Amino acid sequence: MDSFTRLLDTHGMLPHGFCLLWQPGLLALHVISDLVIAAAYFSIPLAILAFVRRRTDLIAEHRRIAILFVLFILGCGLTHVMGIVVLWRPAYWTDGVIKGLTAAVSLITAIALWPVVPRLLAVPSPEQLANVNASLMAEVAARRTALEELGAVRANLEAEIQHRTAEVQALARRFQIATEGSVVTLFEQDEALRFTWLHNPRPPFTRAVLGRTGDECLSAEAQAVLRPLKEQVLASGEPLQAEVALPMDDHTGHFEIRVTPAAAADGSTGLLVAAVDISEQKRQQDHLQVILRELAHRSRNLLSMVDGIARQTAKAEGVPKEFSQRFGARLTALGQAYDLLISHDWRGVDLDTLARSQLAHLAPEAGDRLRIEGPSLDVGPETGQYLALAIHELATNAAKYGALSELGGQITLSWRRLEGPDGAPRIEVTWDETLDRPMSEAPAGRRRGFGRLLLEQLTPRAVKGQASLVFEPQAVRWHVGFPA
Repeated sequence: MDSFTRLLDTHGMLPHGFCLLWQPGLLALHVISDLVIAAAYFSIPLAILAFVRRRTDLIAEHRRIAILFVLFILGCGLTHVMGIVVLWRPAYWTDGVIKGLTAAVSLITAIALWPVVPRLLAVPSPEQLANVNASLMAEVAARRTALEELGAVRANLEAEIQHRTAEVQALARRFQIATEGSVVTLFEQDEALRFTWLHNPRPPFTRAVLGRTGDECLSAEAQAVLRPLKEQVLASGEPLQAEVALPMDDHTGHFEIRVTPAAAADGSTGLLVAAVDISEQKRQQDHLQVILRELAHRSRNLLSMVDGIARQTAKAEGVPKEFSQRFGARLTALGQAYDLLISHDWRGVDLDTLARSQLAHLAPEAGDRLRIEGPSLDVGPETGQYLALAIHELATNAAKYGALSELGGQITLSWRRLEGPDGAPRIEVTWDETLDRPMSEAPAGRRRGFGRLLLEQLTPRAVKGQASLVFEPQAVRWHVGFPA
């Protein structure tokens, strides 16, 4: 009772009209606005209740939401009625309680409304139902049209399949004719490495391998070579190419094997293998190696004979011994170049290998005073011969008169690949020799002898390039550039 009395107690409070200074116009504005809003708020719940009563198909959840909205809107209407009351009577406690109740109902309504919104949105309206029905009718018509078009497409597709099948069969016949009797054997294996298809069989891959694994139809030695390659392709999914030697009945066969992952008919991963018999090619290569070794042997014999004739002639004619020594050393350098070229089947030689072969006799004594540096570059046979003679000539002069003599110094032999003025690739080779003190005796290279002729004219002419030879009191520099 005391609490209720306290709610009605207005002692010490002023009505809201004092805040508005009892201005008639302002009071009328507030009263009329609150009356109109309250009237609207009281009529809306009546409409909601009427709607709920007439819609008997509404579920309980929807009815609860409607009741909450009725209470919420009624509470809002009461707050506007109290807005009129407090203008003349300071019943602020009553006004606050009504607002608190309205706030509670508002919160409950908001919490209950959000979970229902998706389900309310899912309820189709009559217009939506009409639109859906029209869409279904249009879809039925479209499906009927699509079925007619699909029938036409099917007929065209069958004709295209027949045409493509004929093309594939023709291609298979051409493939059969092109590879029949060749040295290429093709076969497929499934994931268990069982042979499922074989074309143009050649030993050791005969018709007997079909339907069997390699372990069942090939020798253990052949399997030891082939199985790791196939397992690697199955594991990595990447194709692999290798040259293998397989033992045959009376000889060893050499094959170029290319193993490619391929999908089997059942969708599993299999292998497609192409085996090219290169046994005859290997035999020809071995025969060529024998010929090249014989050529190298005879070339060395010929160079030895020339060296012997030159020594005997020089001795008989009274030519200085130094000539015989230099001539023999040049023949030795040429012989070393020949050996390198023959070991590479006369296709060319790596510059680093060539340089180190010509400077090998100086390397132990020179130590870190001799530097050889440059990328891996191959030069042709003729270029290799002349570069070998040029490097030998420079090394001989360095040992007698230059950086590797008692004068001391440093030698750097380097090369690089770069783009020439015309955009074509070039190779530049540089011999850079520096001495600790000036040379007391002019090197042989300063004379117009064979050494200088070789460095300035013969070598650049042979390599189709340009060369320069510079002598300074404490340096010797030779540079040659030529097309790569």
